[in-house]
Formats: sequence, structure tokens, C-alpha cells
Amino acid sequence: MKRSIAPLLACAVLAVTPCAAGCATPAPASNAVRATTSLDDVASCILLGKVLVSDGPDAEKAARDKTASLGGNVLLRKTDQVWNGNAYKCPAPAH
Repeated sequence: MKRSIAPLLACAVLAVTPCAAGCATPAPASNAVRATTSLDDVASCILLGKVLVSDGPDAEKAARDKTASLGGNVLLRKTDQVWNGNAYKCPAPAH
């Protein structure tokens, strides 16, 4: 009795395919958020909302995540010491 490996191979491919599609995690949108303390940097931007986060070791990530969740790409921080501020949508810089 001769068996074909084609059904076994097909099962293996089907088992691996979902992982291949789901295992590649895209970079978080917060990676693209630029932080600044200068009003000049947001002069031509659209204000989207306030960003309020708790102080702590994850404050920067939380502030960038909140800015991205509001659709922003720039966070205008109140000061260099705190991550609270305002989220802005700014035009992409010319290259």
C-alpha cells in the first residue's frame, strides 16, 4: 500500500499559514508620535485633544499611545518633566 504525502503536506501548510499571517506584529502607531515642548512645532497643526497620563515609568509610552489613539502624530508636552499635554495632527514633513 503506497501512501501519498500530499494530504499530510497540505495539513502542515494550513496549520502554519495562520501563524505566519498573525505572527508578524506591526509597529505600534505610538512609535510615530513625536514629542515636543515648543508651540512653534504645532503652529500649523490641528489640536485633537488633551493627553493626561499618570506619572511613572510608563508615562512616555502611555502619552504616546494616547496621542496615537486620538489620531495624532505630535504630542505637545507641558514641560520636559511631565508627559501630559495636547495631541496634534500635523502635516508630514517634506522630504
